[in-house]
Order: sequence, then C-alpha cells, then structure tokens
Amino acid sequence: MLNKLLRSIGIGSARIDTILKDSTVVPGSYLRGEVRITGGNAAQEIECIYMALVTDYEIEVDDSTVNRSFQLAKTRLCDRFVVQEGQELVMPFSILVPLYTPVSMGKSKVWVQTGLDIKFAVDPQDRDYVQIRPHVLMGAFLHSAEQLGFRLYEVDVEKASPRFAQGALPFVQEFEFKPASGEFRGRLDELEAIFSLSDQSATVTLQIDRRARGIGGMIFESMGLDESYSQFSYGHSDLANLDTYLADAIRRFC
Repeated sequence: MLNKLLRSIGIGSARIDTILKDSTVVPGSYLRGEVRITGGNAAQEIECIYMALVTDYEIEVDDSTVNRSFQLAKTRLCDRFVVQEGQELVMPFSILVPLYTPVSMGKSKVWVQTGLDIKFAVDPQDRDYVQIRPHVLMGAFLHSAEQLGFRLYEVDVEKASPRFAQGALPFVQEFEFKPASGEFRGRLDELEAIFSLSDQSATVTLQIDRRARGIGGMIFESMGLDESYSQFSYGHSDLANLDTYLADAIRRFC
C-alpha cells in the first residue's frame, strides 16, 4: 500500500530519458533520437508517451514582462502499454521541426518536452534543449545584412502584434540590427526584420527606423513618423543578388 502511494506522487515510478541523435537542427528538418523508459519498483500502466517541441515568448502584463510557453509541435509515440518492474524499453522517435521555429539566438530557447502519461500517478517528464540553426534562406539574409554594414545586436521572441501576426502563431521572432558601417551608418537608427518561411522562399518584413535630422526630423520622431515598413520575398535562386534586394528595399525609405 505504501509503495502504491509513493508511486502516485512519483517516488518509485517509471522514469524516462530522451536521447537526441543530434541536438542541433534546422527548421524544416527532423529531430531524431530515442526515448528510454525504465520501470519503477512495480509494474505500471502507461497511457501514452508524448513529446512536444516547445518555446517561450515574452508578453507584457501589467507593465511587467512575463514568459509564455507555446508548443511548436507535438506527437504521440505509442498507445497504452505496461512497463514491468525494472524493465528497460527504448523507443525511437522523429519529429518535424516547423519552419516557424525560433532560431537559437539571443534569449530564444527551444526544447523537447517528453512525458509518460501514467494512470493515477504524477507524470514523469524530461526536458532537453535543442539548438536551432537558421534556415539557409534566413542565414543568407543575415549574411547580406552584415555585408551592408549592419550588426545584429538583439533577437527577441515576443507576442505578435496584429501588424506582424503569422496565422495562428501567438509570437514572432524579431531580429534587430544597428548600422555599424557602410552607406546606412548615420542614416538609420536601426533595422528590424521578421521572417516568414516556406520550403522554397522567404518573406521578410522590415521596420526601418530613420535617424532624426534637424528640428523637422525630431518632430517626426516624436510623432512616430520616422518608422517605415517594407516587405519583399526571395527564393534560393535569388541569393546571389540578396545584398542588392535588401539595399534597394532600405534605400526607398532613407
């Protein structure tokens, strides 16, 4: 009776451990590995094994910044089964990393949450962080921005405003650049970029913050009129000319 009570609060219960084949992946690829289950001090019925890819995003609540979690993807590895006392089981898995998964820059974090759904007991869970590298189309943009003299100084995952909302996603990942050299130094305060990716193309929305010049510029800045928005799309065949596309998109507003 005591052992049953202890298992109900997670003591002596089955355990899980998620082993990732490669903890560094790119959006649009598969994250692979295996889940290892070790039985506790008695047989237990497992309702299912579930796995989710999760991220955090920031939201403003009562003048404070708090984090909210969002499941990017979720899968069920198996149906009901019984794990015997001390039994060791291994189950391989493969989960698609969505194209809208935030990349691991700045404070952005993505992890795999794995759990056992055990009847009448606390569900054991395992959390494993994943490094998300930029998709090739996003990486090309970041390189072009650097070639034009911009320095990436901040990356945030935050609640999406109506202007930047992407379908049902509650967040966007925003990349903020400062012009450190080149033709836009002294002409812009900063450049912000938000990406929407598909398999073959990327659409980037730019917020271009012009530097205030003179009294007129200061008035425009105080009224929020120093910010302009631009958007363009590009595919794999456009990467050789991406520096030019980006520069032209910025020049139209400064």
